[in-house]
Amino acid sequence: MKTGMSTNSLEAGDPAPQFQTIDASGEKVDLANYKDDFVLLVFLRYAGCPWCNLAIHRLSIEHNLLVKNGCRVLTFVQSTTENVQKNIYDRHDNRPPFPIIADQKRVFYDQYAIKTSLKAAAKSVIDIPYWLQSVFKHGHRQVDVDGNMLLVPAQFLVSPGDQKIVLADYGSSYYEHETFTAIYEHLTFDRN
Repeated sequence: MKTGMSTNSLEAGDPAPQFQTIDASGEKVDLANYKDDFVLLVFLRYAGCPWCNLAIHRLSIEHNLLVKNGCRVLTFVQSTTENVQKNIYDRHDNRPPFPIIADQKRVFYDQYAIKTSLKAAAKSVIDIPYWLQSVFKHGHRQVDVDGNMLLVPAQFLVSPGDQKIVLADYGSSYYEHETFTAIYEHLTFDRN
């Protein structure tokens, strides 16, 4: 699904742009090393964003089921490594069980054609109940804005083997069950 992005947005059938980097824990991450599994690439705003922390919380809850279905998770935030440590690792009751890549310069965001949009940011006002849940239930208050608040979150499901994109979703919402339904449908039906 593509939502209002320019023609250079990635879509199903495109090869996943390859990358090698170090995650916020200091571990090497190379997309080519994940060829045996599906990979869910998740691009969020920044480490201090309440919505993004709630998305990380939801991904952490789904993680075991994703792994059982042959899918690994890699998450990107446009923050410094220090802010990932302070605003994600130190604030979540359980440390997220997947790599989080600090990409404040948006190198990988650019590879995956992640854009900013005032219209999409304004649309997030409808997600205020989720923001309140993140802030008051989980304690993820707004702190350290070290990324662009207008960034449109996105996700890409990459196939095993040839590492092509099987699902491209610009404007992902991890509060909607349909987001995970689409992922699990692809994990079930898109096996090579």
